[in-house]
Amino acid sequence: MAQPLNPDDMQSLLTHDRRYQRAAAILHDQWQRVSAEEDLAYRQQITVDDLRFAKALLASETLTSPFDFDHYAGAQQLRQHYGSQLTSAAQNWLVQKYV
Repeated sequence: MAQPLNPDDMQSLLTHDRRYQRAAAILHDQWQRVSAEEDLAYRQQITVDDLRFAKALLASETLTSPFDFDHYAGAQQLRQHYGSQLTSAAQNWLVQKYV
């Protein structure tokens, strides 16, 4: 059953703002494109906020992805796939409920 998006997430979805583009790029394995468009080095990495929104988009059944946030194996797959493109906080966030 789909979970509704909160108002901020819904606004980002409707306007396809930068926040939405970042989350969608994670889910569709297109992070390199987003990263290349960022001028600031610290914005070239995937943050916890990016992952939270991506997870919310999956839970709302708005987008689909080969990545799965709901299982340890899926979280590890994301960590291995994106590696150093994830901030250390984002890497920890992915597995925090399994440790």
